[in-house]
Amino acid sequence: MTSSDVRASLGPMTPLRKIFAGSDTRKTRLHDELGTLVPLGRLLRNAPRAIVTGAARVLFGWRQELPWISYDARKDLARVLTPRSKVLEFGSGMSTMWYSRHAGSVVSIEDYRPWFDLVSARIGKLGNVDYRFAADRAAYVALAPDQRYDLIMIDGSHRDDCVRFALDHLAPGGIIYLDNSDKGLDETTGNIPEAQRLLLAFAEREGLPVAEFTDFAPTQLHVQRGLWIGRRP
Repeated sequence: MTSSDVRASLGPMTPLRKIFAGSDTRKTRLHDELGTLVPLGRLLRNAPRAIVTGAARVLFGWRQELPWISYDARKDLARVLTPRSKVLEFGSGMSTMWYSRHAGSVVSIEDYRPWFDLVSARIGKLGNVDYRFAADRAAYVALAPDQRYDLIMIDGSHRDDCVRFALDHLAPGGIIYLDNSDKGLDETTGNIPEAQRLLLAFAEREGLPVAEFTDFAPTQLHVQRGLWIGRRP
């Protein structure tokens, strides 16, 4: 079942559903867009943190310097990244600073100028971050240096394009993480079902581990899904 199938099965959006689901794309805030319910352990561990960080962002404009992905996936990334790790990040943010502290080098690609300027000010003079602005879709992937990466984080625009690049640039023992893998086709984020199909086919072909995370993320008052391909901690 696709996210579009789930949406069609839920019927029209009502004020009550808006409160309990957050949008017309999920059954409740505890389901991802493919209809999977967050595991109880993750609900108990991570929902309170998501609520606190969400309130802090809304009330005070405070953004925690963490990847806004699954809390459990971020914990696993912290266990596998080393001072020698090379990270490529499609889609920048508070995550960029976190990767700079957990890896040896970070290349980050961003295509929204106001956000690029804001993050540039936060990054300051971090010596291990190469931050690049992509003016259009063609530049988005082309700006990434032609080298191998230990982690390729796909959390921005044109995600199917990013996956195609990632499959040719993953270092042995490396990881590709596709955030929001429960979403469908979108003009900005691209064809996420196709991105997921390519990743799963690659994992099967190469015999790589696969993990999926239906979980809360910082500041997000609903769960989402991420797809992890590659070495597990």
